[in-house]
Amino acid sequence: MSPLVYAVDLGSTNIKVVLYDDTLAPLASASRPVRYDRDADRVEFDADEVVDAVIALIGDCARDAVAPADREAIIAVTGQAESLVLADRTGRATGPAISWMDERSHVEAAEIAAAFDPATAFAVTGEPAPIPTWPATKLRWLAKHHPGVLGAAAHVLMIKDYLLLRLTGRAVGEETTRGFTYLYDVPGRRYWDEMVAFCGVRPETLPELVPAGAVVGSVRDEVRALLPPAASYAVNAGALDHFCAMVGTGSYRPGAVSASAGTVLALSMLVDEPVPDPVLGASLHPGIRPGETVLFTCADSGGVCLSWFQEQIAGQDDYDALEQELPARDPASAPLFLPYLTGVNPPDFDPQARGAFVDLHLRHDRVDLAYAVMEGVAHLLRRNIVALAERGHAVDAVVSAGGGTASRFWNQLKADVTGVELRVPHEAEAACRGAALLALAAAGVVSSIDDTARLHRPDDERFPARHDTLRRARYDAFDSALTRLYGAGHPRDEERP
Repeated sequence: MSPLVYAVDLGSTNIKVVLYDDTLAPLASASRPVRYDRDADRVEFDADEVVDAVIALIGDCARDAVAPADREAIIAVTGQAESLVLADRTGRATGPAISWMDERSHVEAAEIAAAFDPATAFAVTGEPAPIPTWPATKLRWLAKHHPGVLGAAAHVLMIKDYLLLRLTGRAVGEETTRGFTYLYDVPGRRYWDEMVAFCGVRPETLPELVPAGAVVGSVRDEVRALLPPAASYAVNAGALDHFCAMVGTGSYRPGAVSASAGTVLALSMLVDEPVPDPVLGASLHPGIRPGETVLFTCADSGGVCLSWFQEQIAGQDDYDALEQELPARDPASAPLFLPYLTGVNPPDFDPQARGAFVDLHLRHDRVDLAYAVMEGVAHLLRRNIVALAERGHAVDAVVSAGGGTASRFWNQLKADVTGVELRVPHEAEAACRGAALLALAAAGVVSSIDDTARLHRPDDERFPARHDTLRRARYDAFDSALTRLYGAGHPRDEERP
C-alpha cells in the first residue's frame, strides 16, 4: 500500500503542513504562525515550540482527512534555511533559536569580509558577500560574546536540521540549504574548513551532509507516540523551500525562472555551470540532484512596493478595487515608478538607489500611480531576466507564485513587460507539493521528480506576452531615469520588442 505524505514547510511567517496521498492529491492542510521575540536587531524564537507545532499540525491534518491508521506515512521537510539552533548531546536546543532576520552580527560580517578575499569567498560559498543573515556571522558573534554557549553545543544546526534531529535522533544537514550558511564549499560539496575555524566552530558539531530528498530514518518512539496512528513513519530531508517550490510548480528545468510574487521578488533558476558571476551577483547553490546547480537572486523591492502604496498612499489593502479600474487606463500617459524603496536590488546592487515617481502631472490619480508601481516591479523583473540572458542563462518562461498573483492584471502586465510568458500554478503550497514529490521519489512510488504523468496536477493559468512598441519605449524610459538618477547599470535587451 502506497504511503501518505505529511509535507512540512518551516516558513518564516507560518509553519504549514499539507497531507498528500500517493498521487499528490492534497487531503488536508493546517498552519500556525511563528512567534518571535524581538529586541532591536535581535530576532529569536523557540525551536522546540516549532517542533511541537509541527507535531500538532500533523495531527490536525490526519484528523481532518480521517487518515487511515494502517497506511505507512512519510514526513517530508522543507522551509527556510538560515535560522540557527544550537543543541546539546540529548538533541535539545540549548537556548533560543536565532532567526535569519536577526542582524546582531554586522561587525562580524565585516570581519569575515576583511579576512577573506571576496573573489575566493564567492567562488567557494556561492554567495556574493557575507551578511548578517548567514549563520557563519552569528556563530562568530557567539564565539566572541558567548564562547561558553558555543563551546558547550554538541550540534550547530539550522531550524530544518533541528526538526530532523528531534524527529529521528540523527543530526543531518540537507545539501540545498548549506549554501545559505557561508560555511559551505558549494563546488566541493563539503564544509569550508577555513571559514568554520574562523567562526569558532568545532567541525564535529556540524551535521552530517545528506542529499536533497534523502531518507533520514524512522521517527523516534517517543515522537511517534505523539503522532496520529500509522503503520510506520519515515522522515525525508526534503529540500530548501524555494527549490521545492520549483519542483512543485514544474519550473525545476533549464530556461524556466521561478519568480516569487510575494513581499520580495526572488528568482530561482536551474543552470548548467556552477561558476560564480560577479557581474550578475546571484548566489549559487547545490541543486536537487547530484551535479545540479541552482542560481538564486532576490530583489527586496517586490510586492512590498504595492503593499506600501496601497496601505500608505491609497488607503486600501487589497487588489479588488484597483483590478476594476486599471484596465481602462492608458499606460502611455502613466508616470514611471522606480521600485527601489529598499535601495539595493539586483541586477544593479546600487545602495544609493531610492524609490521615485517620474513624470508626475496634476492629472494623475491613485490609479495611475498604482499602475506605475505595478509596472515598476515588472520592469525590475525584466531587468533581472535580461541580466540572466546576457550572462548566458536564457529564459523561456516565468513561473510565478505568491500573493501578488491574485492580480490577473499584474500577471499580464509582467508578461507584456518582460516579453516572456508567465504561468501561475493554482497551487497554494508549492513548496509542500515539491517536498512531497521528493518523498514519493525516494519511496519508489515514482521513478524521479520528473515522473509526474500519473500524479495529481494543479491547474495553472498562462499569460502569453503581448509585444508592442509601447512596452519597449516605457522600459527604455525607466532605464534612462534609473541611469540619470543613480547611474545604475542598464540591461537593455536589444533583442526584445
